[in-house]
Amino acid sequence: MITPEILDAAETAALLHAEAETILQLARNGTLPGTRIGKAWIFLREDVMAFLKEQIAKDTSDRRRLQSTRSPCAVMVAPPSRKSRRTTLPPLPTLPSTIKSLKKSPQTAG
Repeated sequence: MITPEILDAAETAALLHAEAETILQLARNGTLPGTRIGKAWIFLREDVMAFLKEQIAKDTSDRRRLQSTRSPCAVMVAPPSRKSRRTTLPPLPTLPSTIKSLKKSPQTAG
């Protein structure tokens, strides 16, 4: 399969695993090299790959710098709490002593 040297926004998005709108925003603000021909944006494959390599190098450098500025610290991990089953039942509420017992009244046939 021959890979094209000139890519449109959709092909560039597929190559970079990004949304087409993200590619267009990067092109509009000058971050991703490309040009407009009529209403369409076009990109050179080698420029897209150079952009990707620069971005990877920058991001990797930033992560390494951030990691080197962090001071090592001990992290204490608490042991998992043991959930025990309740062995005794909770106390039942006491009924007031003033409740009269209810008697069922006989039903009359009608």
